[in-house]
Amino acid sequence: MKPIRRSHSSQRTRGFSLLELMVVIVIIGIAAGAVRLAVTGNDPVQELEQAAGQYAYRMERIQDQVLLSNRERGLIFVQDGVYQLEWREGDEMLSEPEIVWSLYEDEKVWGVSEDIQLGLTLENQWVELNQALPTEQFALEPHVILLPSEDYTPAYDLTLSLTSSINDEVRVRADGFNRPEVLRDER
Repeated sequence: MKPIRRSHSSQRTRGFSLLELMVVIVIIGIAAGAVRLAVTGNDPVQELEQAAGQYAYRMERIQDQVLLSNRERGLIFVQDGVYQLEWREGDEMLSEPEIVWSLYEDEKVWGVSEDIQLGLTLENQWVELNQALPTEQFALEPHVILLPSEDYTPAYDLTLSLTSSINDEVRVRADGFNRPEVLRDER
Protein backbone atom coordinates (compact mmCIF):
# COMPACT_ATOMS: atom_id res chain seq x y z
CA MET A 1 0.00 0.00 0.00
CA LYS A 2 1.26 3.32 -0.94
CA PRO A 3 1.12 6.20 1.50
CA ILE A 4 -1.37 8.83 0.53
CA ARG A 5 0.19 12.09 -0.26
CA ARG A 6 -1.66 15.12 0.45
CA SER A 7 -1.02 18.00 -1.74
CA HIS A 8 -0.26 21.18 0.09
CA SER A 9 -1.93 24.10 -1.38
CA SER A 10 0.33 27.06 -1.98
CA GLN A 11 -2.48 29.29 -0.84
CA ARG A 12 -2.56 29.74 2.91
CA THR A 13 -5.21 31.55 4.84
CA ARG A 14 -3.53 34.73 5.89
CA GLY A 15 -4.63 37.07 8.71
CA PHE A 16 -3.32 40.36 9.96
CA SER A 17 -0.05 40.42 11.83
CA LEU A 18 0.09 41.91 15.32
CA LEU A 19 2.04 44.89 14.00
CA GLU A 20 -0.58 45.64 11.37
CA LEU A 21 -3.35 45.49 13.99
CA MET A 22 -1.44 47.83 16.30
CA VAL A 23 -0.93 50.37 13.50
CA VAL A 24 -4.67 50.33 12.74
CA ILE A 25 -5.53 50.80 16.42
CA VAL A 26 -3.15 53.78 16.71
CA ILE A 27 -4.63 55.39 13.60
CA ILE A 28 -8.17 54.93 14.96
CA GLY A 29 -7.09 56.43 18.31
CA ILE A 30 -5.57 59.51 16.66
CA ALA A 31 -8.69 60.01 14.53
CA ALA A 32 -10.96 59.68 17.59
CA GLY A 33 -8.87 62.25 19.48
CA ALA A 34 -9.07 64.71 16.59
CA VAL A 35 -12.84 64.26 16.37
CA ARG A 36 -13.19 64.79 20.13
CA LEU A 37 -11.21 68.04 19.98
CA ALA A 38 -13.23 69.27 17.02
CA VAL A 39 -16.56 68.45 18.66
CA THR A 40 -15.92 69.73 22.19
CA GLY A 41 -14.36 73.04 21.14
CA ASN A 42 -12.35 75.25 23.45
CA ASP A 43 -14.13 76.76 26.42
CA PRO A 44 -12.16 79.90 27.29
CA VAL A 45 -13.36 79.74 30.89
CA GLN A 46 -11.81 76.30 31.27
CA GLU A 47 -8.37 77.98 31.46
CA LEU A 48 -9.69 80.20 34.25
CA GLU A 49 -11.09 77.20 36.14
CA GLN A 50 -7.76 75.41 35.82
CA ALA A 51 -5.83 78.41 37.12
CA ALA A 52 -8.30 78.86 40.00
CA GLY A 53 -8.03 75.16 40.86
CA GLN A 54 -4.25 75.43 40.90
CA TYR A 55 -4.51 78.46 43.19
CA ALA A 56 -6.84 76.66 45.62
CA TYR A 57 -4.56 73.62 45.66
CA ARG A 58 -1.43 75.73 46.23
CA MET A 59 -3.09 77.66 49.08
CA GLU A 60 -4.05 74.37 50.75
CA ARG A 61 -0.40 73.26 50.63
CA ILE A 62 0.80 76.59 52.04
CA GLN A 63 -1.80 76.41 54.82
CA ASP A 64 -0.48 72.93 55.66
CA GLN A 65 3.06 74.36 55.86
CA VAL A 66 1.85 77.13 58.18
CA LEU A 67 0.17 74.56 60.41
CA LEU A 68 3.33 72.44 60.60
CA SER A 69 5.66 75.40 61.21
CA ASN A 70 3.27 76.93 63.78
CA ARG A 71 4.14 80.38 62.42
CA GLU A 72 1.96 82.92 60.61
CA ARG A 73 2.65 83.80 57.00
CA GLY A 74 1.22 86.45 54.76
CA LEU A 75 -0.03 86.52 51.17
CA ILE A 76 0.44 89.55 48.97
CA PHE A 77 -1.44 89.67 45.66
CA VAL A 78 -0.17 91.43 42.53
CA GLN A 79 -1.78 91.58 39.10
CA ASP A 80 -0.18 88.36 37.89
CA GLY A 81 0.01 86.21 41.01
CA VAL A 82 0.66 85.76 44.70
CA TYR A 83 3.78 85.91 46.87
CA GLN A 84 4.23 84.44 50.30
CA LEU A 85 5.60 86.61 53.12
CA GLU A 86 7.14 85.87 56.49
CA TRP A 87 7.52 88.26 59.41
CA ARG A 88 9.96 89.13 62.13
CA GLU A 89 9.92 91.61 64.96
CA GLY A 90 11.28 94.99 63.98
CA ASP A 91 14.29 96.56 65.66
CA GLU A 92 13.51 99.90 67.32
CA MET A 93 17.20 100.79 67.31
CA LEU A 94 17.15 100.66 63.51
CA SER A 95 13.87 102.60 63.30
CA GLU A 96 12.06 99.59 61.93
CA PRO A 97 8.32 99.11 62.30
CA GLU A 98 7.03 96.73 64.98
CA ILE A 99 6.64 93.92 62.43
CA VAL A 100 8.77 93.61 59.32
CA TRP A 101 7.46 91.51 56.43
CA SER A 102 9.78 89.99 53.82
CA LEU A 103 9.47 87.52 50.98
CA TYR A 104 9.37 83.92 52.16
CA GLU A 105 10.53 82.74 48.74
CA ASP A 106 11.85 84.93 45.94
CA GLU A 107 9.42 83.48 43.41
CA LYS A 108 5.66 83.69 43.19
CA VAL A 109 3.86 80.83 44.87
CA TRP A 110 1.22 81.03 42.16
CA GLY A 111 0.97 83.03 38.97
CA VAL A 112 -1.22 83.53 35.92
CA SER A 113 -0.59 84.21 32.26
CA GLU A 114 -1.01 87.69 30.82
CA ASP A 115 -4.37 86.57 29.35
CA ILE A 116 -5.85 86.44 32.84
CA GLN A 117 -6.78 89.43 34.96
CA LEU A 118 -7.00 89.17 38.75
CA GLY A 119 -9.32 91.03 41.07
CA LEU A 120 -9.26 90.91 44.86
CA THR A 121 -12.02 91.66 47.34
CA LEU A 122 -11.16 91.66 51.05
CA GLU A 123 -14.22 91.40 53.26
CA ASN A 124 -16.42 92.88 50.52
CA GLN A 125 -13.98 95.76 49.82
CA TRP A 126 -12.39 95.81 46.36
CA VAL A 127 -8.57 96.17 46.42
CA GLU A 128 -6.47 97.70 43.64
CA LEU A 129 -3.64 95.26 42.83
CA ASN A 130 -0.17 96.54 42.00
CA GLN A 131 1.70 95.49 38.86
CA ALA A 132 4.59 94.20 40.97
CA LEU A 133 5.79 94.01 44.54
CA PRO A 134 6.62 97.31 46.25
CA THR A 135 10.33 98.07 46.26
CA GLU A 136 10.47 100.59 49.11
CA GLN A 137 11.93 99.38 52.40
CA PHE A 138 9.27 98.06 54.82
CA ALA A 139 6.55 98.48 52.19
CA LEU A 140 5.62 94.79 52.00
CA GLU A 141 2.28 94.31 53.75
CA PRO A 142 0.22 91.15 53.34
CA HIS A 143 -3.34 91.25 52.07
CA VAL A 144 -4.13 88.00 53.90
CA ILE A 145 -2.52 86.45 56.97
CA LEU A 146 -2.48 82.66 57.30
CA LEU A 147 -2.69 81.44 60.89
CA PRO A 148 -1.38 78.15 62.34
CA SER A 149 -4.95 77.33 63.42
CA GLU A 150 -5.68 76.84 59.67
CA ASP A 151 -7.74 80.02 59.66
CA TYR A 152 -6.81 83.13 57.69
CA THR A 153 -7.82 86.71 57.89
CA PRO A 154 -9.52 88.52 56.28
CA ALA A 155 -12.02 86.54 54.21
CA TYR A 156 -11.50 87.24 50.51
CA ASP A 157 -12.64 86.56 46.97
CA LEU A 158 -10.07 86.25 44.20
CA THR A 159 -11.64 86.82 40.78
CA LEU A 160 -10.05 85.53 37.59
CA SER A 161 -11.28 86.82 34.23
CA LEU A 162 -9.93 86.85 30.71
CA THR A 163 -8.49 90.18 29.58
CA SER A 164 -10.12 89.66 26.17
CA SER A 165 -13.62 88.98 27.52
CA ILE A 166 -15.60 90.08 30.54
CA ASN A 167 -18.52 87.72 29.96
CA ASP A 168 -17.34 84.97 32.29
CA GLU A 169 -15.26 84.82 35.40
CA VAL A 170 -14.14 82.30 37.96
CA ARG A 171 -13.92 83.14 41.64
CA VAL A 172 -12.02 81.59 44.47
CA ARG A 173 -14.00 82.15 47.65
CA ALA A 174 -12.04 82.02 50.88
CA ASP A 175 -14.27 82.59 53.90
CA GLY A 176 -11.53 82.73 56.54
CA PHE A 177 -12.14 79.26 57.96
CA ASN A 178 -12.51 76.71 55.16
CA ARG A 179 -10.20 75.79 52.32
CA PRO A 180 -10.57 78.04 49.25
CA GLU A 181 -13.47 77.05 46.97
CA VAL A 182 -13.57 77.55 43.18
CA LEU A 183 -16.85 78.97 41.81
CA ARG A 184 -17.75 79.65 38.18
CA ASP A 185 -19.91 82.73 37.63
CA GLU A 186 -21.93 83.26 34.48
CA ARG A 187 -22.50 86.94 33.72
